[in-house]
Amino acid sequence: MKLKLDGWQLGITFSACHFLPGHSKCNRLHGHNYAIHLHITGEPMADGMIYDFVALKKAMKLTADEMDHCVLMPGRSKSMKLEHSGTQVNVSFGSKTYSFPKEDVRILDLELVSAEMLATYALESIIKQLELGSNITKIKVGVDEGIGQGAWASREL
Repeated sequence: MKLKLDGWQLGITFSACHFLPGHSKCNRLHGHNYAIHLHITGEPMADGMIYDFVALKKAMKLTADEMDHCVLMPGRSKSMKLEHSGTQVNVSFGSKTYSFPKEDVRILDLELVSAEMLATYALESIIKQLELGSNITKIKVGVDEGIGQGAWASREL
């Protein structure tokens, strides 16, 4: 059996900006409205449920809230340089340099802030928050970058 939670319909969304160094168009600072989705595959337990929807939504929402209204930066980028200077985060790549207030920046443990990498990040974040029982066999997390386009990451358990 599978449980499905749709972030657009549940209001589990966030708005953030980012850029993709090396991409012809997306190397410019820009933003998206994102939604997080979740699929869990497993068998119902004695209570007839695979997992509590409330706990799943809470984990999804905490993950979305962490990135909401932030400038998302990859902490492990090979092409960008991040420097902390007082109350600022300075970012440079190629001929571009940006400076953002620290409180506006969320540095993620990623090499790149793409929909694909955000899906992986969200998957790991949600898994860390949940106590998944032996009845769960697979978890998939999707991150949409606007309605109709997104990426999914999954893990077999």
